[in-house]
Amino acid sequence: MKESTNRTLISNPKSIICIGLNYADHIAETSLATHDFPEIFMKTSNALASNHGTITIEDESFHYDYEGELVIIIGKSGKNIPREKAMNHILGYTVGNDVSARTLQFRGSQWILGKSLDNFAPIGPTIIPPHAFDFESATITTTVNGEVRQQAKLQQMIFKPDAIIEFVSQYITLQEGDIIFTGTPSGVVLGKNESKYSWLKPGDTVAITISGIGTLENKFI
Repeated sequence: MKESTNRTLISNPKSIICIGLNYADHIAETSLATHDFPEIFMKTSNALASNHGTITIEDESFHYDYEGELVIIIGKSGKNIPREKAMNHILGYTVGNDVSARTLQFRGSQWILGKSLDNFAPIGPTIIPPHAFDFESATITTTVNGEVRQQAKLQQMIFKPDAIIEFVSQYITLQEGDIIFTGTPSGVVLGKNESKYSWLKPGDTVAITISGIGTLENKFI
């Protein structure tokens, strides 16, 4: 598929579904409680943004953070999808940044506000079909102004894409064009010692690369 630089790859998803706490090292760095099933939350459609799009920091006290993630694009609708048929429902994979405003995220018991400010779900640069993507060997790397902050093998996910689709589709009918963020590895600002917090600020550029897909880059203004 062609690379997208100034428009979203999927223009009108019914749902933007996110998986939280899907890497053991990220769980350890945040000390958040986990379950034996995927942690699910949502982003709203206003959060969807494109590769090379800008993200406005409206208030630095919100504590803006990055979360590099593999993103699944659903290509075939379904409910109660068994794991062995999950790949038949994937249009392809892309790169995403689950941008988070930590102050808002943890102000109450629900995460949706801190995850859904405008342009908080950039995806890109392109969609790679499952047959052309080597999940087993792929690596995700997040940099801020060129400095590596996150790096992990996708294989480190606790719940792989087929397990995520099986679980989510038990409760939510997945629609063509739906977007699923699959979780982030360690290295987010939230995971650092408080004395070393370095929240995103105007002028910062976050680049997330997944080998075999490409690089998603967004500047914060």
